[in-house]
Amino acid sequence: MALDAIASQLEKFAELQYFVEASAVIVSALSGMIAAREKQLDIVGTYFIAFVTAFGGGTLRDLLLNRRPLFWVSHQEYPILIFVLTILFLSCSQHITPVKPMARKSFDLIDALGLALFSISGTSYALADRIPAFIAVLFGVITGVFGGVLRDITLVQIPCIFRQSTLYATCSFLGGWVYLLFMSFKLPPSFAGATGFATVVVMRMLALHYNLRLPVLYAKDSPDSFSPLSRKDIQ
Repeated sequence: MALDAIASQLEKFAELQYFVEASAVIVSALSGMIAAREKQLDIVGTYFIAFVTAFGGGTLRDLLLNRRPLFWVSHQEYPILIFVLTILFLSCSQHITPVKPMARKSFDLIDALGLALFSISGTSYALADRIPAFIAVLFGVITGVFGGVLRDITLVQIPCIFRQSTLYATCSFLGGWVYLLFMSFKLPPSFAGATGFATVVVMRMLALHYNLRLPVLYAKDSPDSFSPLSRKDIQ
């Protein structure tokens, strides 16, 4: 299926794209709030972390695609909604003492949902702009992971995408290709998007459960390898 045909098909599903993007914003913001709570940030810090997590990837996507105004500027309901959710989250969290293992699992699931939604959203917007397939999938990866990168850097943590950790960007990349594959079969964007979304979430959760990682192409304890931080420091 030609890129022009895919782009034309996506134009008919603008409301679906909005729904996916709005869902991604909410879920990603929630993951930022949970991370901010672990650092015991106040309402300003929590809102800021939620903001950069929710809008970081989409902002970079819009800048690279030369889309103006930025998506959260043209949809002011997004920042307002996150502000309201931040207040509700902090109000409720005062009365709840989270169990650490449960909180960790909740964060992992919510983060996987945000990764999946933004990955499909980013790929979809790139395809709608008639970006070549491989680059469109990379746009999905960028959109999916960059908010989390900003979140972790702001919280003074090495982003999980840069660590030798369980699969993250790989899940986004493969999910984007599944979405593109089903679109090329002329299936409805809603079905293709749902399949790509499920691929990312299931792969990410399986990677966490079974500790799946990409193979390391260098000797772990090689004295010649450049290692400014010890292995313990980055885990």
